[in-house]
Amino acid sequence: MDNKNKIYIILFITFLAFGISIGIYMDTFEDMDDLVNIPLDEEFEIQELVDLRKANKDTRKEIKKLKSFIENYEQEGATENIVLKNLKTKVKEYRILAGYEDMIGPGVVITLESTLDENIAEIVEYRRYLISLVNELKMVGAEAISINNYRITSRSEITLAGRHINVNTNPIAPPYVIAAIGDHTEFERYVNYNTLLFELMQGDGIGANVEFKDEIVIPALADEKPMEYLIIKEEN
Repeated sequence: MDNKNKIYIILFITFLAFGISIGIYMDTFEDMDDLVNIPLDEEFEIQELVDLRKANKDTRKEIKKLKSFIENYEQEGATENIVLKNLKTKVKEYRILAGYEDMIGPGVVITLESTLDENIAEIVEYRRYLISLVNELKMVGAEAISINNYRITSRSEITLAGRHINVNTNPIAPPYVIAAIGDHTEFERYVNYNTLLFELMQGDGIGANVEFKDEIVIPALADEKPMEYLIIKEEN
């Protein structure tokens, strides 16, 4: 049981005890108007009832304080919940930007493969076609990108390793499937009017098949790279 629930249980028991006490006191005071008819030799009983009335008044004050305490506690709890919720939202946003969350949304899938029945890895890397395509997709608003299901982030690596290309140290082979989540309209405008890169690839025997889809799934990074040297600068 957490501390919050314990506090509520304690307050509930306290209210219950006060409520019972008030009930007893109120029953006792129903005949208070008849006190004037009590003989003088019974003054000690009158004083006892007066003390009960004072105790009842004090009890009401305590209940009022407890109610105020609960209202303040609930208000503070609500504020803490809002702060915690906002913090979780920020963490989620940063994890998305870092590529640590799966993404789903509309976008484009561009498949690059050889039209000459030969290995295109060397020409793709030499001409920087994959890197150029990724950068251009980012420029037209791509919010998440993958190559052959490997997530591309600001820390990703696209390099030639022998006769194949590595993405994030993972070897990939043609066809190269580039998926990007973003606005359909921007992607269509890019493909239809910014065709220089596609013309260059076609001249090197690389065909590009373009598909626009309403739902694309881009996986998170398979392995998270630890930050070894990065230090967050504290504000002065």
